[in-house]
Amino acid sequence: MTVPPGATHGTAGTQETGGTDEAMGVYLASVMAEIDEEAHRRRGELPARLERELDALFLEHAPMGNRQGDMSAALRMVDASVFIDPVVPVASQRPAGAAVKKGLRSLNLWYIGYVTHQVSKFATAVSRSLHLVDGQLQELRRLVPPPSPAPVVAPGDAGSWWRSTALDVLGAAPGRVLHAACGDGWLVRDLCGAGADAYGLDPRPDAVERAELDGSDLRSGEVLAHLRSVEPFSLGGAVLSGVVAGMSAGERSELLALLADRLRRDGVLVVHSLTPVAWTADDAPVGADLAPGRPLRSGTWPHVLAGWQVEVHQGPTAEDYLVVAQR
Repeated sequence: MTVPPGATHGTAGTQETGGTDEAMGVYLASVMAEIDEEAHRRRGELPARLERELDALFLEHAPMGNRQGDMSAALRMVDASVFIDPVVPVASQRPAGAAVKKGLRSLNLWYIGYVTHQVSKFATAVSRSLHLVDGQLQELRRLVPPPSPAPVVAPGDAGSWWRSTALDVLGAAPGRVLHAACGDGWLVRDLCGAGADAYGLDPRPDAVERAELDGSDLRSGEVLAHLRSVEPFSLGGAVLSGVVAGMSAGERSELLALLADRLRRDGVLVVHSLTPVAWTADDAPVGADLAPGRPLRSGTWPHVLAGWQVEVHQGPTAEDYLVVAQR
């Protein structure tokens, strides 16, 4: 077997990742074909008992973390180990050893056989239950689509009408202020200029990379994952622009619960969102069709943020609004 040119190690083999992956895929397919051909050609040379022993050893020692290491592969090892054989081997290299072992086996077989029979029945019941669980999981995997992250929709810019309101309520925040999604850091710079200790977070990988050199604290990542790692009561304020509208109900509930725990008692939460009317309009952003959820109506936020002092500021048009909440 020869290694394809794109699969060699070194600088020349890693310049074009796409071409290398394709070449490695072709090479792997050819190797697997050669292995299958060799196995088919030598079929019958090994005793069937030895093949079964080799299969059992492979299932026992093969790692489950490879591409084929799913639950079905683990269950095959369980099925192969369900039956416990009470008839122990009696072969021995010592004189009269086989006779002694055979006698001991005959004396204990009635007792050991009873115990192994009960254990085998239990293992069989467990194996069947695991097969039922595996079948249900496969059915759920087929019926439930994989989760899609909520896209950033209309995050705003330096000319947004709600910029001055956010600066007024967060300029003197009693702690760090988080802005998600921050884009190029336009609001982070304004908040820092107003005296706040602000930093930005954006799930879009390219948005922050273009603005990292201006000295602002801008980071790339998902807001939920970031808030899970933040210490409780360590934030003085948070601005959510473009990230809440497209979230599913579960994601939005988790986000608000995290913010309630991470914000200080006198912290401020600012949420900018599109309205349902703008979300369903013909000229709505593309992310509106790709999002797993839809925006809330402005009157729903006082109910969602029960126990907070909530103010809703309507935009100059019927397309968006701003929520300012404080405990």
